[in-house]
Amino acid sequence: MLKAPRARVFISCGQNKDSGEVEIARAIAAKLTTLEFDPYIAVQEQTLRGIIENIFGQLRTSEYFIFVDFKREKLAGKGTCRGSLFSHQELAIASFLGIDVLAFQEDGVKKDDGVLGFIQANAIPFTERSKLPDLVEAEVRTRGWDPNWRNELAMVREPKQHVDTTDPTSLKISRWFHITVKNHHRHKTAKNCYAYMQSFTDLAKRTSVRLNLVEYNWAGVRLPNAQIPPGEERRFDAFVIDHTSPTELRFNPFATSEEFLPPRIKKPGKYRFDYLVVSDNFAPVRQAFTLTLERSLNDTVFERTSDSASSI
Repeated sequence: MLKAPRARVFISCGQNKDSGEVEIARAIAAKLTTLEFDPYIAVQEQTLRGIIENIFGQLRTSEYFIFVDFKREKLAGKGTCRGSLFSHQELAIASFLGIDVLAFQEDGVKKDDGVLGFIQANAIPFTERSKLPDLVEAEVRTRGWDPNWRNELAMVREPKQHVDTTDPTSLKISRWFHITVKNHHRHKTAKNCYAYMQSFTDLAKRTSVRLNLVEYNWAGVRLPNAQIPPGEERRFDAFVIDHTSPTELRFNPFATSEEFLPPRIKKPGKYRFDYLVVSDNFAPVRQAFTLTLERSLNDTVFERTSDSASSI
């Protein structure tokens, strides 16, 4: 059983070990974990690759952003201190991405300096660093942050899930296997969702084929695209097996040529299918599924492959 998604919180603050900032960040993360969030502590990156792969990647997939502006050196002739430059850069990216921000600023830092002066984050002041984790917890509760959602789509299925249908003319019984696409957002509808199979792998032969992309059909309708309301789910057709031919798969994409179909499967074995789902307003998501095809249809299992999900 897959764990319920938890909202991700990006924690942006200084990493000065001598002043205990690392420990404070960890204490904030522990408070958020207790509140059932999934926290990430931003570690300052020294290379452009590290910034792009780690910082940008984590920011793009976070639902919430906590900004802590610790004091740095004093500003000449100002009587105040500057804040953390790196954290301000992360705050600018979070603001651009439209992430919900909760900002805290240490007493003595120049007010409304840098990005704070432009985004009107209304930073909450604090004086005692040791009390900051409790202050963060209280403000998260007051703000009403919800840990039980994510700004993402996910592909899932129960291993034995299927639907049997009977053709009214031939009375032939077919078993349909679907993949469920869940919208984990609280209030945003996923618009124009399209599903594709990207590759096919025969795990016994260790051979893989990259497929020409073609849209797959959504269950219950003859359409290549679907809308998925917030918190809801839709299924698309993975493949179908006739009861009279339990080791032979048929596929149901919007294809007019066999060059867009996976290789024919007509015998028991273990196979992997890699899928892609895109939409107008969510990050694309990839997910692999493994088919264990048996001679008895009731023994056949089609399940989500562990640790294979990724956003593009």
